[in-house]
Amino acid sequence: MNSERVARRWRFLPNGIRANANTLYPALGLVLTLFAIAPLAYPGFFQSYTGYSAVYNLIDLHNRLATFFAWAPTWGRAYDFFRIDGALGYWLAELVHLVGFSFLDSIKIIYALSFVASAFGMFKLTHRVLQNDAAALLAAALYVYFPAHIAAVYLRGNFGEAVAWALFPFALWSAIHFSAREKIVWRDAAYCAAAFAALVLAQTGLAILYALFTLLWLLFSEWRRAKFPTRAALAMLGGLGLGIVLQLPALLPQTRFGAANGFMPAFVYPFQFLSASWGTDLPRSDFMENAPYQIGFAALGLAILAVALVLERRNENLARRRVAFALVASTVLAILMTPSAAPLWDWGLNLFLQYPFQLLAFIGILLPLAAVTLVLADARFQEIPLLTALLIVPLLAVYPYLAPEFTNLAPMKPALARFNNDELALLDAKILRPPGVWRHGATVQLQLTWQALKQPNRDYTVFLHILDENGQPWGATDEKPQGGQGDQEGSPAQSTLQWIPGRVYSDTHAVQIDLNGPPDGYHMELGIYQSTTGERALTELGMDMVRIEELK
Repeated sequence: MNSERVARRWRFLPNGIRANANTLYPALGLVLTLFAIAPLAYPGFFQSYTGYSAVYNLIDLHNRLATFFAWAPTWGRAYDFFRIDGALGYWLAELVHLVGFSFLDSIKIIYALSFVASAFGMFKLTHRVLQNDAAALLAAALYVYFPAHIAAVYLRGNFGEAVAWALFPFALWSAIHFSAREKIVWRDAAYCAAAFAALVLAQTGLAILYALFTLLWLLFSEWRRAKFPTRAALAMLGGLGLGIVLQLPALLPQTRFGAANGFMPAFVYPFQFLSASWGTDLPRSDFMENAPYQIGFAALGLAILAVALVLERRNENLARRRVAFALVASTVLAILMTPSAAPLWDWGLNLFLQYPFQLLAFIGILLPLAAVTLVLADARFQEIPLLTALLIVPLLAVYPYLAPEFTNLAPMKPALARFNNDELALLDAKILRPPGVWRHGATVQLQLTWQALKQPNRDYTVFLHILDENGQPWGATDEKPQGGQGDQEGSPAQSTLQWIPGRVYSDTHAVQIDLNGPPDGYHMELGIYQSTTGERALTELGMDMVRIEELK
């Protein structure tokens, strides 16, 4: 759709806006991201598979700025070069924090910017491929609200992958643009290499697979325009190499290249791609599970409609070829996520991804590009009323994932402790009373905030001991987490075996100081032990307790 037609259609706007009508559709694409960003404005942080891990990774980076390039986001999990988040998102969040935002808000701002960049990048990519503003706007909406994209943020809490979703369209656009050049323009080569280097720094395994995906796109979908795919391949290879080199300071000190259990064989059964359920289960490779595997009604349904319309128009050869490639590639990717492809993962694919269904990110690029060809096939879809209706479909189709549950905690310092090889984290211990010095006879009440970093395999009991300056005990209590007052007043004790990985739990405990003790000078020791054996769990520092001081 050209600028003159847009200007005529929006003639009621001021002259200055009509004069720049070609900026209207990109601006609308950015406005559409507001619905994806809106949950981030809620106080606190959303509950996800990773909980507050991104926030505490940022705090860890801030405290280790002297070793900036040697830092890796390993808070609460083992180092895994290909499969864990890269450092790029945290570097950007640290810049935001240095401007003056809190750690929590810095992470949320990068999440928000990743949605905005996703929309702009997909608009730019689609406009390059299809040369149509209306199609580009629809593709941006379909990409931002692709179910796997929204779930990657609000359900899985994968910070590095959210940044990668923002980079995918730019990386493909840069490769298409560079490969179509008659002459080598080094600036375009630098753009292409930088895009793939950034992808490596966001999530290395996804970046490597996406480079292969991009090369296949150039060979089979852009063969008329991509005159020099080898040139683009070399730029991509250079970008991948640069990204890996930048991570060498963090990689070389590691004793392991990857985590022993870094890959989860949570394969997807075909019916789960078409599931209408908006489940939140943890992936566990079970056809009865209710995890977020769906492709989504919006992208898939509109793609099917596009196929019917494109096949009807015999002169749409270029669009038909791209639609065919998108559908065939999406089918192949879907098969790779099913149990029938397990041998391929055993032969090496499992090195790059934590879950097979992360390949949905590539389908999230393909299906929108296929779906929006219906706008080319039938010009009526470029009219504002019909286009508006199409834009609403992807938002409504994914709306259940835009209402996450929140926890009101804003960390400003490192977590107090991580127990038993990153099984449970004690995020905070807030003294509710007394407000000042602890004196004999007083009752000390503590609010504890926990996060399960992985599925606990032990039933833990919390102990609180009050000691004087000489280490003499003057009060103690032993209770199950949430055995006193849990998330809801009067909630029953819950075994830590039932805790869900990533979820944040809060409970309160109280211990009275013996009247026969010294007038003041007390501190508390807090820890957990196995309920059946009494064996204490050790922290990441090798201690079996955490010391809590009174408020001065």
